[in-house]
Amino acid sequence: MADTPDLGFHAKEGWYFKRLEDGQVEVKHMSGKFTVCRAVFDKDTWASIVASVSSLGEDGSTFRRAEALHGGFGLSEAMEVSDA
Repeated sequence: MADTPDLGFHAKEGWYFKRLEDGQVEVKHMSGKFTVCRAVFDKDTWASIVASVSSLGEDGSTFRRAEALHGGFGLSEAMEVSDA
C-alpha cells in the first residue's frame, strides 16, 4: 500500500482513496492510466461508511468517532466526542 500524490492512497489492485480539500473523499479504480470508475463522497457519507464497516457497526457513537477522526481530531478527541 502506498500514497501516490496525484491519485491518493493506493489500497490494493488499482483502488485509490483521496481526501479532497473540502473534506469530500474521492474513490477511484484505475486500470493502468485509465479511470475505470470514480465516486466522490461528502464528509458525512464517508463517516457513515467508515462507521458501518467498523467492528461495532454504525450507531450515533461510531458515526461521531469517524466524523471526528475525518475532521482532523485525534483518537482521544474522537473518543470524547463519542461520549457526548
